Amino acid sequence: MKTKICHKCTEEHTTLFRIQIQRKGPWVFVCETCCLHYKKGPFYRYGGTWKGYRH
Repeated sequence: MKTKICHKCTEEHTTLFRIQIQRKGPWVFVCETCCLHYKKGPFYRYGGTWKGYRH
């Protein structure tokens, strides 16, 4: 199973969410907990889910 590091909390996770948190800013990968924090922001954009496992 693959893992990636969350952009905000820097912990490894097997599922991350690709989001934008700044207007025309870079896309970053964050965990579910951090994603809920950023969702309240004015420039939040969801761009998909990355999973470290494949079915």
